[in-house]
Amino acid sequence: MRRLSWILFLLIVSGIACEPDRSDDPIPYTPFADIVINLNLPQYNALFVDGGFVTIGGGVRGIIIYRLNPSSYLAFERNCSFHPNDACATVDIDISGFYMIDPCCGSTFSLTTGMPIGGIAWRPLRQYKTSLSFSELTITDEVL
Repeated sequence: MRRLSWILFLLIVSGIACEPDRSDDPIPYTPFADIVINLNLPQYNALFVDGGFVTIGGGVRGIIIYRLNPSSYLAFERNCSFHPNDACATVDIDISGFYMIDPCCGSTFSLTTGMPIGGIAWRPLRQYKTSLSFSELTITDEVL
């Protein structure tokens, strides 16, 4: 009976240990003035094709701009959503160009939704509102 109790205890403790860490810090928020970029400038050439992306300053750790299609651009905060106050919690585009990754915790995120697709992060990346007017893309600090 004692052995059965010990096994039951280990199963319960190991089940708790496998739960995602949902006790981490809230994602910081830093308001910023509207960012207006001229898509015709050479530094934004990557945004001329669907799936193109660039990183810019703004937000907490910078912003990743991703072109979904000619009229839709997405803007994601580069601050990882898992333990966002860690010094290394900065998301980049993976070298494959298929997803975003935080090399610090190993979490990966969808380029089209910002949702975690791998690793230990359980919250999506913060997404900012974008609007397009001719060749000017505006990014606001309004969170979607």
